[in-house]
Amino acid sequence: MNPQVWSWLLMAVGVTGLYLAGRRSWTGWAVGLAGQTLWLAYSLITEQWGFLVSCFVYGAIYLRNLRAWLHPTPTTPATPAPTAGRADTAPVPAPTAALPPHSGPVRCLTPACPRPATHWHDGAPRCLPCAWLVIDDEGRTNVQPAPGTTSDLAAYYLTRGLNPSPRTSPGEVTRCAAS
Repeated sequence: MNPQVWSWLLMAVGVTGLYLAGRRSWTGWAVGLAGQTLWLAYSLITEQWGFLVSCFVYGAIYLRNLRAWLHPTPTTPATPAPTAGRADTAPVPAPTAALPPHSGPVRCLTPACPRPATHWHDGAPRCLPCAWLVIDDEGRTNVQPAPGTTSDLAAYYLTRGLNPSPRTSPGEVTRCAAS
């Protein structure tokens, strides 16, 4: 095969994989991993052994990243604190060291509620009691607050640049169900 064709083909596959990975798609890592077969063929045909070594190193990195996207490491839940007789009361998180900015959800978005956010209502992460309080205040029936995963809640903060501690907005419920 013509060296010009090899260079354009390898460049197109590499850029496509990086583009897809940059768009937060697992297929980017899969394309990059598949592209290593082209680098393997290129290094063997041209007898450029440095490319053969880099093919296996890059392939291992692409495989690691692909597995990390397809099988994320579960986070360990905090040990729940005992509640004082209420079954619907979520534990208050223990004080931790200073968190980096926008590190993910820290607490329910209802002002003055110290509990961790575990559910969604109208696009806002809240603890379950506060989600029910908002639903009751709106007068809705047959509405269930949807549970959220840690990654969903973190993505909500990271994509919107929100800091939950000072957040208040018009129409926001200002009382906490724990009060």
